[in-house]
Amino acid sequence: MKNLIYICSAFLILATSSIAYAQKDSIALQREARKLVRDGNALYNQNNYGDASVAYKKALEKNSGYKKATYNLGNSLYQEKNFKEAIPQYTVALENVKDPFKKAEGYHNIGNAMVQEKNYQGAVDAFKNALRSNPNDDETRYNLAVAQKLLEKDKKNKKDKDKNKDKDKDKDKDKDKDKDKDKD
Repeated sequence: MKNLIYICSAFLILATSSIAYAQKDSIALQREARKLVRDGNALYNQNNYGDASVAYKKALEKNSGYKKATYNLGNSLYQEKNFKEAIPQYTVALENVKDPFKKAEGYHNIGNAMVQEKNYQGAVDAFKNALRSNPNDDETRYNLAVAQKLLEKDKKNKKDKDKNKDKDKDKDKDKDKDKDKDKD
């Protein structure tokens, strides 16, 4: 019986020390990630967006759930005009955000990136989501109006293109008919 107690005690000590070691390791990784984000922020403030992106990515390697690193990576990618990659970073950063102002800011940035990508419908939707979280944001309201105008213009241009294609098809049919008449 004593042996069983010693074995159980040894097992508990071993398990507790393993958990403590894992916690220390996790805390060390979090500290490294925070330092990398601070380094990235310093580079970002120096307009060195490429190196800032690298620092944020390294922070995310240390702590993949670090929303601040994800959001800041989105900002640096946006500044590098890499809008396509910035959008998913903002989207991930918005997951589980409760603060309406942070949520509005994230959607606002998604909208701006989508305008740059010429995804006007997506931009309109993002700006509307931002305004749902912060209805008093005049800049977002302005950007929404711009995106809506661009969307209307884009739809009109597509309709005009479709009409021109239809006209071209009709002209081609007329030419084919004329060729058939010449053969007779």
